[in-house]
Amino acid sequence: MDILSLRLFLRIATLGGVSAAAQDLSLSPASASARLVKLEETLGIRLFNRTTRSVSLTTDGEAFLPYAQQMIETLETGLSAVKGQGVEAEGLLRITMP
Repeated sequence: MDILSLRLFLRIATLGGVSAAAQDLSLSPASASARLVKLEETLGIRLFNRTTRSVSLTTDGEAFLPYAQQMIETLETGLSAVKGQGVEAEGLLRITMP
């Protein structure tokens, strides 16, 4: 399971379609669909009921949604914490010149 696939799952659930989510994440619809199938295979569950005209969360998809949201939020919080370290200098700097 990769981060982009989790983000894709969340965007499909939010936007209500694979094509819209793919466009939002700069993916082709075919690539997005393949990623979704791979994610479902990895999890061993169907996340969405799909027809040519609509996409809706399955019961398993609804159950997984808050966990996927939490995983992405935790990842983003962790990345923000790490990226902020060492960027700015802190403390007292004393320079002596002859």
